[in-house]
Formats: sequence, structure tokens, C-alpha cells
Amino acid sequence: MARRKKFTLCPLGGVGVAGVLKFWICFHLLGGTKRFGELQRLLPQASRQMLTRQLRELEQVGMVRRQVFDQLPPKVEYSLTDAGRQSEELVYQFHAWAQWCAAAIGMEYDDWLRIHSGAWMVWIWYHLLSGAKRYSDLRRLLPQANDQILAARLREMERLGVIYRAPLQDGTSKVAYSLTRLGRTSEPILRARYAWGRWFCERVGLEFDWPVGDDVNEMMT
Repeated sequence: MARRKKFTLCPLGGVGVAGVLKFWICFHLLGGTKRFGELQRLLPQASRQMLTRQLRELEQVGMVRRQVFDQLPPKVEYSLTDAGRQSEELVYQFHAWAQWCAAAIGMEYDDWLRIHSGAWMVWIWYHLLSGAKRYSDLRRLLPQANDQILAARLREMERLGVIYRAPLQDGTSKVAYSLTRLGRTSEPILRARYAWGRWFCERVGLEFDWPVGDDVNEMMT
């Protein structure tokens, strides 16, 4: 299959084939084909414009199929592609893991999923699997993420209870970010998501070009 556009963020983290709304679209389509109106009822928090845009993006990356029927009134149905359907196990695993994480810190599931789905969060998490990092280390590892976004994601990860800050033993006021026990015990699902993302990109002809350093790549082999 011919290569299409680059897909530089994790398909199940942030700006890829997920985010809050994209995850729920895929989750609901696992139950079968849905019309636009059905998805609107299942996702009342989404505006018509937002839902349309997210469905279009899922269609563009090969996760969702859109079928238009030549009739009046117009009828449009959405379903998962073969690649989307083959992702069922991971979607359910992610759902169960996210529920567990939310319960562990006493947060509503939808709130946890919304925060977790922020761009770059999954990659910060990945890089911290190999050990504590200073802010400057993360900035170097993720040069595409600007300071505002990176700082926001770190604050949100603290709120989710997956990282903590500890002062460096160098006599300065600088700190390093490390994973909490909750953050580290989530490693299996992160590995599974990484492996799925590689498979998905190859399956649908997307370029596998993610911001992961050699330290994380070695952990995945």
C-alpha cells in the first residue's frame, strides 16, 4: 500500500486515533455500525461540528469507514475498518486500564480520560519509563512540544498521580520528574499501545515516525 501522511503521535494517545472523543467513537463502533445521529446520542458532550471532524480524521487514518446511501433523506453509516476491528482487544484493554487508574485516584472516568488524552502525555510517560528526567531532558527528547504544552502535561500527570517531582541532589532548586508506583505499573499497557501503534501504521500505510528515543525503543524489543 502506498505511504500516506506521517502520523507522529501515538494513535491511542492525544492527537492520534484517540483522544477522548475518538476513543469513544471507536469504542461504540465495536458494537456495530452506527448512523451519525446514533453517535450523537451516544456522545452528547460532543458538538455536531466536533463529531464530524473527529469522524473525518478517523476515516483519513483508516480506522473508520463511512458509507453514504443514495436515498432521500440522506443516510450515512459509520463502521470500523478491518484494521479498526482488529484493534478491539486493545481498545477494551485500554478501557479497563483507564477505569482502574481513575478509580485508584478517585477521579471520574471521563475526567481521567480527558486529561490523559492531552497531546504528548503518552510520550512523556514513555520517556520516564527509563528513569527520572529533568524538564530540560524532556524538552530535548520532545523538541516538537513547546514549553507551554510540556509544562501543562507535567502538571496534569501529577494530578493523575502518575509522576512526582523530587529535588536534585546538586544544591540547586531544580527538580526531576519520576513515575509513581501507579505510573510504573502501567508499563504493560503502554508497551501494548506502542506495539499496536506500530502494527496499525504498517497495516494502513502510515509512516511510523514517533518521537521515541533509543532508550524506549530498546525497552520494547
